Amino acid sequence: MDRRTKATLNRDKAIRLQAQWGIDARQVRYSDDGHWYATLTRFPAALVDAHGYLRFATEREYRRAPISIGKQISVRKPGISALAGYVQVSSSEQSVALDVDIHSVAVNEGQRRLVQHLQRERKRTIVRMKKSQAASLDCEVCGFSFRRVYGTGAIDYCEVHHLVPLSEADDGARTRMEDLAIVCANCHRVIHLRNPPYEMEDVRRMLGE
Repeated sequence: MDRRTKATLNRDKAIRLQAQWGIDARQVRYSDDGHWYATLTRFPAALVDAHGYLRFATEREYRRAPISIGKQISVRKPGISALAGYVQVSSSEQSVALDVDIHSVAVNEGQRRLVQHLQRERKRTIVRMKKSQAASLDCEVCGFSFRRVYGTGAIDYCEVHHLVPLSEADDGARTRMEDLAIVCANCHRVIHLRNPPYEMEDVRRMLGE
């Protein structure tokens, strides 16, 4: 794989993981080998790897970090996971059906780091119920219809968004049908581009602009 192709794939992966993990940043860059092919210029920003991320609130914080910054960014092995402030979230294959509530609690001991994270579990039953009871499975943000575009075989390929983030809910909180919204995958990812998520009306305004 040439460098340009890898850079494109890494950019797409960075955006996907930012949405999945709720990284609050204006710019994210992904790498799985400790070398990022471009620098950070918009803050807050984050460097992302397969298991978590390192966020910089300001450019000053970024410049003072123990990383090599030139035309590219390089971090010595074992990578950003060994740096203070690293947030371990999950493996890169984690399902978006899990909301990360407490990102990390870390204890440094030499070259080892003990990281724990708490996840809130979504009940797939409530998602199926929402789809079965909804008057329409068109996206409530942009109006996209899987049925119109792909036919009946993809009619329920929409996603279900929690209007109240699970991270804000009390343990064992009850979810009602009106607490859920039908959305397409694109709008769902945009909603979760930041933490806390965008309101649906915010994303509608983005589309209007």
